[in-house]
Amino acid sequence: MDNKEISKQFSLDGKISFEDPNGLSFEWIKVEQWTPEMEGCFLIHEIYQLKSLVGNFSEIALDIVEYAADETIFLSPQPSWNINKGKSGGLIKFALVGVPYWKLILQQIGEIVFLQWKAEVGPSTIKGTQAFPFTRKSKLMGLYEDGRVKIING
Repeated sequence: MDNKEISKQFSLDGKISFEDPNGLSFEWIKVEQWTPEMEGCFLIHEIYQLKSLVGNFSEIALDIVEYAADETIFLSPQPSWNINKGKSGGLIKFALVGVPYWKLILQQIGEIVFLQWKAEVGPSTIKGTQAFPFTRKSKLMGLYEDGRVKIING
């Protein structure tokens, strides 16, 4: 399945399931379907998408996100006016996808998505050709708009 077909399926269904070559199963869902109790993180493909997700960040904070290792997930406060309308009640997780294979799929979709890890593979799962950079055990860093950083696990 090519990226245009994946994007079309995501638009129609509001979600799409993947399995990478290492057997990692996960699903991307539309942000509107996200609820705070879901385990996972928001995925962005461009640094400018951070503003709609977590508000204004200092240049230092933006640089940290942009140049962090591909498998780093960030935990950050969110403003109540953002795309999720304050549903998280506090901190949210997000990651910038830098791996070209996965980044191209996200670019084709053209929006921020929410990643959920799955225990099993569904029947309509798309087999990815490259390893997905994020897992439940990914590096986690707290990041604040003023540039403060807190390494939670590394």
